[in-house]
Amino acid sequence: MNLIINKYFLPNTLCLFIALLPVAILSGSLVINIFHILISVIFLVEIYKEKKIEFFNDYFFYLLLFLWLSFLINLFFSTIPENGISRSVGFLRFILLIFAIKYVFLYEKEKYKKLILNVWLVVFIIVTLDLFFEFYFGRNTLGFTSYMPGRLAGFLNDELKIGGYYLGFGLISIATLYNSNEKKSYLIPILIIIFIIASFLIGERSNFIKFFTIIFLFTIVIYKKKILNYLVVFITLILVLYGLLLKNENLKYRYLDQINYSKISESLYFQHYKSAISVYKENPYFGVGIKNFRNEIVKEKYISNKDWNNRHIISTHPHQINFEILTETGIFGFLCYLIFFLLSFFKTSKIYFKNKNVFLLSALLFCLIYLNPILPSGSFFTTYSATIFWMNFALMITFAKYIKK
Repeated sequence: MNLIINKYFLPNTLCLFIALLPVAILSGSLVINIFHILISVIFLVEIYKEKKIEFFNDYFFYLLLFLWLSFLINLFFSTIPENGISRSVGFLRFILLIFAIKYVFLYEKEKYKKLILNVWLVVFIIVTLDLFFEFYFGRNTLGFTSYMPGRLAGFLNDELKIGGYYLGFGLISIATLYNSNEKKSYLIPILIIIFIIASFLIGERSNFIKFFTIIFLFTIVIYKKKILNYLVVFITLILVLYGLLLKNENLKYRYLDQINYSKISESLYFQHYKSAISVYKENPYFGVGIKNFRNEIVKEKYISNKDWNNRHIISTHPHQINFEILTETGIFGFLCYLIFFLLSFFKTSKIYFKNKNVFLLSALLFCLIYLNPILPSGSFFTTYSATIFWMNFALMITFAKYIKK
């Protein structure tokens, strides 16, 4: 009994923390960082104890080291190096998180896989029900309310970024349902409709478009033999969402009135992109340094530029991942970033066409859409957004190990 306890204590504990990772993400940056530390320490102790250092002898591990090295090099050319130390050096925690997730999912013939995915699914369903509750009653089950009309707060309260969370766990939840109920496929379209409506009600336009897109692509790939049926479902769903817009003034304001679609290039977010381009032109080779956009954009040479509305250019980041990488790491960092993801996506896409794994497909689609070069996004380096992204990346490289025989 002591041998069994000693053998499984660390993997069981690691499984527990990874299963509860969605709850930690809902609890704020402090809790997320505590989970990062605990997961990393437990994982490293387990690797050392079981003498499994060869686990790091992996194609994606070396790619991640390459990306991390580019962030470290960036420090030497940063305008204020101390601002970026925590994010550049601290990127190591995401590498450890990625391989801890991979280790647990593959441990002893997928011993923990079903448990973790089911816990994530249950948490996602609870979040979904809570969002519908808030939309109907004006506050969520914990009493949180949104300060912005047309937006839902969810369990994240006044941070108003539950849409990113919903995007991060939505498709993997659908893949879990599909994998468990493949023979009862009639349930999947109903749940897909419910999840899309919930994402729409959140009121985060960019995340809703991403969410709708990845589910649409996932459906096309998985149900290609029934694609006409699903096209009818999606068209009907669009009409339902449009009806919601017309009946709800707050949603109508968020999705229609607040945006001048005829002058989309003059929108707030495109002003951010323009300001990012200005910063890049001043610092083209190595950028201003990670976490230094906020210090650069307040300089007089940018504020005095009258080509756009100046009250919109001052921000902590450009609100688009690709522009953020370009402005803060320059063409050097952007090329490293591009090489890293192109090689990662090429490798995993190639494997997907061999193994047809739905979890690999869901994580791959999420990462591809998340990194799109047009739609607005959060910062690439913040704890909240980065944890959601790298968790999906971890699933992508984990299920790339599965080859259908």
